[in-house]
Amino acid sequence: MCDLGSRDKMVHRVLVTDEILESGLQVLKDAPDVEVEVRLGLQGGEIKGVIADYDAIITRSGTALDEEFFKAAAGHLKIAARAGVGLDNIDVLAATTAGVMVMNIPEVNALAAAEHAMALLLSLCRKVPQSNASLRSGNWNRQPFMGIQLAGKTLGIIGLGRVGRLVAVRALAFGMNVISFDPYIPVEMADSMRVELVEEMDELLARADFISLHTQLTDETNRLLGEAEIARMKPGVRIINTARGALIDEAALLKALVTGQVAGAGLDVYSVEPVSGQTGDLIRHPAVVATPHLGASTYETQEDVSMRIVQQVLDALRGTGYHNVVNLPFAENEDYREVAPYMLLAEKIGSLHMQLELGKDFSLSGMHVEVAYRGEDLKQHTKPLAVALLKGLLTPILGDSVNYVNAPKLAQMHGLSLHQTVFPGMEDYANVIVCRVATKTGKRLLAGTLLTRSQPRIVRLDDIPMDALPSGFVLVIKSKDTPGVIGKVASHLGSAGLNIAEYRVGRDRPGGTNFSFVNLDSEAPQQVLEELRALPLVVEVKQVCL
Repeated sequence: MCDLGSRDKMVHRVLVTDEILESGLQVLKDAPDVEVEVRLGLQGGEIKGVIADYDAIITRSGTALDEEFFKAAAGHLKIAARAGVGLDNIDVLAATTAGVMVMNIPEVNALAAAEHAMALLLSLCRKVPQSNASLRSGNWNRQPFMGIQLAGKTLGIIGLGRVGRLVAVRALAFGMNVISFDPYIPVEMADSMRVELVEEMDELLARADFISLHTQLTDETNRLLGEAEIARMKPGVRIINTARGALIDEAALLKALVTGQVAGAGLDVYSVEPVSGQTGDLIRHPAVVATPHLGASTYETQEDVSMRIVQQVLDALRGTGYHNVVNLPFAENEDYREVAPYMLLAEKIGSLHMQLELGKDFSLSGMHVEVAYRGEDLKQHTKPLAVALLKGLLTPILGDSVNYVNAPKLAQMHGLSLHQTVFPGMEDYANVIVCRVATKTGKRLLAGTLLTRSQPRIVRLDDIPMDALPSGFVLVIKSKDTPGVIGKVASHLGSAGLNIAEYRVGRDRPGGTNFSFVNLDSEAPQQVLEELRALPLVVEVKQVCL
């Protein structure tokens, strides 16, 4: 914890198990602090047997990272990165328990997916694949391939997120009427796009000539379009799915294609990939245009995916940024650089608290933690600050396996929780974090702020104002406010060859109690600590590492 230069010397090992473009791989290969190994197709026991040797793994959909994988990876692996949108092949809960960051690129394929949805829509309407196959077979037969136009038809979009909005814009350009069902989108946004937002999905099903799916797969949306929903659709409807295969009951869709209730389907995703069984029967139906999950398969998208996932992994390994990490306590699009100094401050406050409490009578049982955040810079980041404080509190007990990912879960397992409150008397600081810990042996309050928005300082210890640097090896000394104590402490440290970097003192009143915060360039031996404790008027000596 106190080896401040260790990060610069660290070499990060990265395992790539699915194909990404060479441009992204080259960035990893060129990084001086990275060793990269490409081992395509690793599965099951083989990948579990080697993962302890790596700091990060980059996958696509071809590698399953399940609970057993993360049990094998715990304590070693830091990052599991999916070079794409979905996380269906990664057990995020198991990763969180193991302290592994899970990242993806949620928006990178939006344009490619939207264009592919339009390609399927047009191919379906004009029977492009079927007529192409017929012509290639030597036939010149136009009658079977009579198509329909998009202009004047109604497109129903389920899910008006990034991809759905891009599809809507393109459909409007073709002269279509666009309606959408999405309970999480404000009416004002839809109105600004000239999209009619309907309140119930049943209304969309009854009105739409075409239905395009662009929603996430959850427990609620699994088989969103089943037999009952298809029965409520306009007869002759055509369905496009470039989102997730399990959004549609494929058996019900095949039945509706056979009866003619559904006139056609353009499918890029399936409940099981590669397709097999009944799904194979579905894609062979003559009214289906099917592609093998090509939504993100453009050169531009794959180039972007490769470069961005590699940069995200590098930033997280180096601790310079955390982008698209789904199990970190950052809000979407939050600038980590803005909140990071305050998180470091919160972590140091938590660590100092716990190290001052540790002793023969220490127990987490009955520990009560209260925290307050004062200042506009802090109030908008209370969640990540709470996680950082928990990490600081737990690391002195559980070690370096605690991180921002698993700290909340570990705290819950050990019965440790934070309670937000208000502490008076902190008006001197524009932004300050105050934390009070109560145990069976007493209470202690610590407050911290930042100087020049980057340097953490401890500004209060109990009722005593301070101006102390929480960094490196520190002696926290409680003594009587009497002349000569500081000189004797400094003399003992000098005689032991220990260099003092900073010596900060605060007191409650003249002749009362002093707290000294002594920063050292190296760790003080136990013998020196005992000598300091034996000094007259010294009440308590604790050495901490921050």
